[in-house]
Amino acid sequence: MQAIGIDVGGSGCRLAVVNTTTGEVEGEVVRLEHDLQTSAQDVLVALRAALDGFPSLPVGLGFPGRVDGSTVRTAPNLRSTWPGTDVAEALGRPDLVLLNDADAAAVAEQRLGAAAGEVGTVLVITVGTGLGSGVHHAGRLVPGFELGLLPHPTRGGVLETHASGRARTLEALDLPTWSSRFNEVLAVMEQAVDASLIVVGGGLTEHWDTFSPLLKASAPLCKATFGADAGLIGAALAAVDLSA
Repeated sequence: MQAIGIDVGGSGCRLAVVNTTTGEVEGEVVRLEHDLQTSAQDVLVALRAALDGFPSLPVGLGFPGRVDGSTVRTAPNLRSTWPGTDVAEALGRPDLVLLNDADAAAVAEQRLGAAAGEVGTVLVITVGTGLGSGVHHAGRLVPGFELGLLPHPTRGGVLETHASGRARTLEALDLPTWSSRFNEVLAVMEQAVDASLIVVGGGLTEHWDTFSPLLKASAPLCKATFGADAGLIGAALAAVDLSA
């Protein structure tokens, strides 16, 4: 079966048709650029136009914030015009499935990726504009674990302020320095979630072989299977599951 997966991030959106049996992205990944100041309306107008070029399939959308049904509740890394937006209505897709982007990545990794078959508690951390986290227990998603927004115990602010991909870029952190910051994040997250496996995803994992030996955690650590595509793949899987 096929579905359309959409991943909304701080710097743009990505859309693609996904084979929900294999997790394979079929055809072109459409990329739409925006920045942190782009209004919700402008992003949604562009998304709606892009969707018009896709076949009629179930649609899932991973969003970087808290969601309730098809409505955005918070958008910490996007413009404040998002909260209260009904994404399904705005896109003219009443059956659209909306979920947190880190939860979407966790769905992909648990169903078909690095955590497939793991029956314990899995923590999936996505390093991007923010620092997303998704949790599965006994094969089921436990939504709403935005651990990147937990307070940092020593540096002030929240965890993602100091160890996200954006923080690495803004502060020009080399990989050893960023890895030290990420270890601080792991320590806090492991206090919040007693994980049996931690999966790390996001664009930064292209450097996995370089920084993974520097990471320290009580639970085993592994690289996400789907990398930057995990969010849109998981959103497509959720669309099929919840619209069936």
